[in-house]
Amino acid sequence: MPPAGTDTGPAYSVIGVPEIDDNPLLAHLRLPPEKDDDAFLALGLQANFDPKERKLPTSIRRLRVNRLRRFFIPFLPTHRRALIGISSQMFDSYMARNPMTPEGQAVLYGRPTNAPFRSTISFVAGHSGMGKSTLMDRILAYAGNQVCRHTVFRDQSFPETQLLWLRRNVPEHCTLSTLCSTFGDHTDGILGTTLYSGISSKLKADRSVYVKEIRKIITTHHVGMLVLDEFQNLSLMGAGAKKIIALLVNLRDELGIPIVVIGTYRALKLLQGNMSSARRLCEGGYFDLERPLSHNDESWNLLCSTAWDYQWVRNPAVYSIGIAEALYDVSQGISGIMLSVLATAQLAAMEEDGAEVVDADLIRKVYRERMRPLHPAIRILQSGDPRLMDEFDDLYRNAYPTADRSEEDSCTQQQSSEDGNSGSEAHESADSPDTKLQSKSGRRSRQTQPPISRLTEEQIKKLVTADSITDIVSILDRL
Repeated sequence: MPPAGTDTGPAYSVIGVPEIDDNPLLAHLRLPPEKDDDAFLALGLQANFDPKERKLPTSIRRLRVNRLRRFFIPFLPTHRRALIGISSQMFDSYMARNPMTPEGQAVLYGRPTNAPFRSTISFVAGHSGMGKSTLMDRILAYAGNQVCRHTVFRDQSFPETQLLWLRRNVPEHCTLSTLCSTFGDHTDGILGTTLYSGISSKLKADRSVYVKEIRKIITTHHVGMLVLDEFQNLSLMGAGAKKIIALLVNLRDELGIPIVVIGTYRALKLLQGNMSSARRLCEGGYFDLERPLSHNDESWNLLCSTAWDYQWVRNPAVYSIGIAEALYDVSQGISGIMLSVLATAQLAAMEEDGAEVVDADLIRKVYRERMRPLHPAIRILQSGDPRLMDEFDDLYRNAYPTADRSEEDSCTQQQSSEDGNSGSEAHESADSPDTKLQSKSGRRSRQTQPPISRLTEEQIKKLVTADSITDIVSILDRL
């Protein structure tokens, strides 16, 4: 019996484009959005809301507020570009891999071909809390059900199982073999089989063998895309990170499948000094979820004004520029923090007797009193000091720790055995070592770190508040 929620009999359409209509891997999929507006509507995820719910008992309304934490609006132009670009790359890949044609079979199984196709790697970057993973969730949801079970296509037998994507996190301190093994375990988990589990325990070989094992999964199940999240965790692997990057390039070159990597700006430092890797990891597009830098930003007001409509308090206030400013002050443009503050402010308003209204004063009060773990991270963003920006993501993750570390823990066990061989595979690079990558957050990644001077008096004033002496001491200790 196929797993619940999978496609058991796809409905194939005819749109008048032969390379799509005659391809069973594509004929059942939605086309990429045509315009920015179409992408906006496709990505949006509204909270289930009815103004009448404001009259419900407080115990029920508290539960309703949690819906706001599952809300997503593609307020940045980059959101829409990412959907259009990434979904188009998956279509392009499937066009070249049509299993009903000789050329598609040649691409699929790595045989010589004249097909003018080259797959790409895309990079989604941004601060923690900017919704990178949620954006990817929405892009994959647009693609359709992950598993599609074909039977007959255009009166021809086609008993194939298609996986539209495989998505894994890069665990902290993970090795090449264990990362590859997670793809096998994940595939078995999706399909309810035991065909691919334990790749790392069966193989003690070089990168080419891992590529061969993953090829079996890609070709057998017509995988449309590989997604690697938490890519910045490679920075913890030392020389082992080069192996993972080289593996991705090999998968892209040899399997003809688009790859999407997702990570914070720290991941960009992995590419310093290697023009070849930087170019290849961004060929499919570099999608920077840049945080708004002011409460007057048009995209910020689009996000805040839309989220503001979802209020379960008895007396919702009218949205204003003062509300936008307060929400920005306590979040510095990080969308995840803004939504968390807004939800917490509603809960606080429900606890107090009286008007039960959320205003700018309550937003700031809730942030001061109930969200203290976030204060050090927010002060770093307020300072604008590029020397401290890398601290933000760690502080944010400490404030919102990962709920389930089981997968990461399982990968650390083999770290020491592979680290000893980290120099056995040279990372391919023949280009200029002087490459510099600049993120739109306003900071440059540099190959060499310049001397660090002391903070100015003004910077200290921005970083320190009355309740944060220990925070400033810990920051200054790093300088």
